[in-house]
Amino acid sequence: MHLNLGIGRMFLWLQMVAFALAGMTTLAMAEEPAPVPLPPPVPVAAEPAMETEAQPPAEPPPRTGLLERFRDGPAPIPPEGPQPNQYGEPMVLPPLIGGDGKYPIVKMGGVFQITSVFFSQTSLNREVLKNDLNPTGVELDGTGIKRARLTAFGSVAENVDYRFQFELGGFGRPTITDMYLDIKEVPLLGFVRIGQYKQPFSLEELTSFRFNPFMDRSSIFIFHPFRRTGVGFYDWTEDGRWTWFVSAFRGFQDFYGNDLTDNGGYGFAARGTHCLYYENDGADVWHFGAVYSLIAPSGGGIQFGRFGGNSPELGLIQGQFGTESFRQNQSMVNTGKQLLNTYDPKTGKGNRGTAYYQDFHLETAVVRGPFSFQAEGDIVPVSMNDGRTPIFAGGYLFMTCFLTGEHRTYDRNLALFDRVRPKVNSGKGHPFGGAWELTARLNYITLDSQGVKGGTLLDPTFGFNWYMNPYTKLTFNYIPVYLNSPEKYGDGNSPSVRSQANAWGLQAQVDF
Repeated sequence: MHLNLGIGRMFLWLQMVAFALAGMTTLAMAEEPAPVPLPPPVPVAAEPAMETEAQPPAEPPPRTGLLERFRDGPAPIPPEGPQPNQYGEPMVLPPLIGGDGKYPIVKMGGVFQITSVFFSQTSLNREVLKNDLNPTGVELDGTGIKRARLTAFGSVAENVDYRFQFELGGFGRPTITDMYLDIKEVPLLGFVRIGQYKQPFSLEELTSFRFNPFMDRSSIFIFHPFRRTGVGFYDWTEDGRWTWFVSAFRGFQDFYGNDLTDNGGYGFAARGTHCLYYENDGADVWHFGAVYSLIAPSGGGIQFGRFGGNSPELGLIQGQFGTESFRQNQSMVNTGKQLLNTYDPKTGKGNRGTAYYQDFHLETAVVRGPFSFQAEGDIVPVSMNDGRTPIFAGGYLFMTCFLTGEHRTYDRNLALFDRVRPKVNSGKGHPFGGAWELTARLNYITLDSQGVKGGTLLDPTFGFNWYMNPYTKLTFNYIPVYLNSPEKYGDGNSPSVRSQANAWGLQAQVDF
């Protein structure tokens, strides 16, 4: 039933887009002037035939077809950088333009990932992961469509840009990811963004998953607000060395960007970055950033580790969240109900929930030619309504190396990483061309503090990427998992035990 509703919503959106495009086309045709009848032709006397020398064939017209656009590669990034609403898009598909020849402008893009995951667990690891949603504690193997996104972005006026993206493979089936407008050149503020968007948090998260050297983001992802509905402003200095982004947003929402609550439900985040140096056309970069956030969660409670895929850092989901068919590779660290509001005043039992939590975050990245280093860390104090203040923490560091000499691409205006462009694409005469990258990451997170037991996870990741061309990437990851968690999943009263597991992942990605 839910799957049918999700497919119905998807087709409804597609129909709306089709009607909108048809309306623009009709408008363009209606605004064209009516053709003026031409006078009858004047007869001209025939001239005698003359012998002429053979002329060389005319030069072929310039390539303008869609396939040729793909063959030529992505549009070059202007010196001032891409518009924020089109970050990460290949910019190959030709835009649709309104009937006045200028606005609105509609550009399209998309991306999909085909993913396989495999797990090997000790019997103790299966035992500690047992819960109501997974009575066996088994992390399931699987293959499927991890992400499938369609995007529309562009401008409706000289000073108003927009972006609309929905996800067919996410928890909501479908899920709204981005839906916002940018008002440009606002005095004192720069860009003003309104809608659902990525909050200003973490170099790893603001960088598109398409350009992440690993299959999934690190475990500290579970602390961060990520996409929320709100309003914010951002800008950068003319030399691209400093950026800032400030945002206020709802504390949580459903998969369609909505949040209704009479308890909590607000948040704030601010990010500032500095590019210490940017040399050799971006082959040598040093980035540093800091973030602060404060969130009063909706409903007066928070559950870290509710969704899987980041502890360890790969996984799949099946079905729509909240239905009987839903399955996921669960998070191995989870606070369960310990930070939720389950208090019953009649019995005096239950947890009193969370008033708010803060996040102090630091990030840095260094690029030296084909080598790169990146690290981020969080300290997260949680103010509980029973007077306790557990402090959770986590972080990661990783190193990458391009065996074929490329380097990661840094966008100074947005303070994040962009598309990798191989020196030689894989193709005819170069079947194993493209960019080859080795990757290694060390990841850590702890949800144990002040009587709260959510578990502690330490897991390295080893992998490689093959960027066949700017739009196609194949990835392999191996993750040995070392877990110290409650004997009973998400239960703070259980003794802690240590267990181990192994995870492997393969992923193919195409964006367009």
